[in-house]
Amino acid sequence: MNFSGIKDKVLGKLQRRHKEDKRRLTKLVESHKFDMFIVSIILADALVLGLMTSDYFDFYFDRGLFLLDRLFMGIFIVEMLMKIYVYRKAFFKSGWNVFDFVIVAVSSVPFASAFIVFRTFRVFRLLKYLDRFKTLNDMVEIFIKLLPVFASLVGIVAVFMYSFAIIGVSLYGGVFANFNNLGSALFVLIQAFTLDGWASTIARPVMAVYPDAWLYFTSFILLSFLIVISFVMTSINKVVSFFKR
Repeated sequence: MNFSGIKDKVLGKLQRRHKEDKRRLTKLVESHKFDMFIVSIILADALVLGLMTSDYFDFYFDRGLFLLDRLFMGIFIVEMLMKIYVYRKAFFKSGWNVFDFVIVAVSSVPFASAFIVFRTFRVFRLLKYLDRFKTLNDMVEIFIKLLPVFASLVGIVAVFMYSFAIIGVSLYGGVFANFNNLGSALFVLIQAFTLDGWASTIARPVMAVYPDAWLYFTSFILLSFLIVISFVMTSINKVVSFFKR
């Protein structure tokens, strides 16, 4: 008997079977239905994690919620293994795949079961599937485009707040505890920036002792409005240009 020929035939058959199985698995993990299944599992997992924060559900359904959470975790691990098997090294060339892998890895370590905050990271995997929905994908793209504008706003506000905090400490620090040091002055100005009771709880008590303090607070509020309006107008221009492309 030609054992070499039989061996070659068996190996050839196994290789063809392996390629066919891999092709089917590739078709499965790249299908829309598979993506929707994973999205549904992520949403169900998010619901379970939310119920775990409830004293009532955690007391009466603690075991069931824990088993569901472990089941979902097992599905995510199997999903990762399937994709790594299909794509091999190419799996880690995708930023979204690395993002998925890190989140699943972090939330599956033994100590994560004791800290719900680590398991909650799995909900962020929904971000990967936003490109399946045009409206949500547009929102994410707009958000990313506005990040540089927001960073500029933060820089301008930081310099603006710092300058006015120094002025406030210099003028009113000897009398009012709110302006006793730079940290407390910055906190007070942040409150004034949000217009949270800035007139009654911040400005008027200072003006009762320093009548000219209205100039300091009025200048701060007006400049704050200008900064916010500039940010809003710049953001609108960015959004308009995004939809005109």
